[in-house]
Amino acid sequence: MRQKISFHLSCIVYLAVILISVIRVNSQSPQTLQVAPKPVQPVSVLSDNTVFTVYGLAFNVAPILGHLGSYKGFDDMDKDIQPWIRDIKKRHDKKGIIPAIHLIYAMAIPCKPNDDCLLYLEGRIKDLPGTYIEPAAKRGWMVVLDTQIGKSSPVQQVKRIIEKGYLKYENVIVALDPEFRVHAGRERPGIPIGTIKASQINEVQQMMDSYVRNNKLPKKKILIVHQFGDPNVNDGVPFMIENKKDLRVYDNVDLVIDMDGFGKQAIKVTKYNKITDSNVYPFIKFRGIKVFFPNKWEKRGHYDKPPLNPDQIFGLEPAQKGPKMQAKPDVLIIA
Repeated sequence: MRQKISFHLSCIVYLAVILISVIRVNSQSPQTLQVAPKPVQPVSVLSDNTVFTVYGLAFNVAPILGHLGSYKGFDDMDKDIQPWIRDIKKRHDKKGIIPAIHLIYAMAIPCKPNDDCLLYLEGRIKDLPGTYIEPAAKRGWMVVLDTQIGKSSPVQQVKRIIEKGYLKYENVIVALDPEFRVHAGRERPGIPIGTIKASQINEVQQMMDSYVRNNKLPKKKILIVHQFGDPNVNDGVPFMIENKKDLRVYDNVDLVIDMDGFGKQAIKVTKYNKITDSNVYPFIKFRGIKVFFPNKWEKRGHYDKPPLNPDQIFGLEPAQKGPKMQAKPDVLIIA
């Protein structure tokens, strides 16, 4: 019995010596294998949040162009939107809510020779990051830079936003408004309604996708495209996204198709359902709707009659004499 125990102890000692030798050799080897960390994938803001934006030219400027102009500043807006935040939370309580300042970054104006028919916000605000983007970020808010395109192109507009350094901010969203695009023979923004091609939107998405990847940004970029004319509606309004079924999905971009335009509730909800129908357009994952409220400066009746209420916006009640929203919006824009 003692011999067996002695033999076993000898084996254990022998194995321990071999193991220690292997460990020493490996610890001295310059070729020790290391497991490379997995690259961090940018996260989607819209997967877990509803973005609530207030549209306009700037704080305390031209409220006729949108409700944002009626606010004196951040605190004024924050106080005013709290009922909206509570209403959205009640109806979309599995998601967070992120407020956003929705700036008309490039506003279409009557064309002059050799210009792009756009008035840029830098002409009014010299330090856009210091005035809007950075203060919004401190509050956990986002900023939408919305271009009406004019005689420019979607790619030229986003390239400008990148070159100005705005896209590096995590809280910056880009929006394209085809309505006011002009071209040769159509020099009056919005008359007739402008259009852009799906291929142009794909180019913009590719540019933004590469920017996120190359700069290792932690969040995907959001691209909003406004629309109220569509083949699936076919009501005589120009198809604002030509060849829409050619739109693609990009890994680092969340594409939002936004139902724009003002009108009666039934028409607006019907258009929303058709324009954002994922059975017709399988690439659609995120949706938006823009609600136009009357204001004392606007005299032409360019507002919804009446505006949708929160229960209607989130599909809990039908529109007046119309259908319900079939999918809850991921972006809600107040104008």
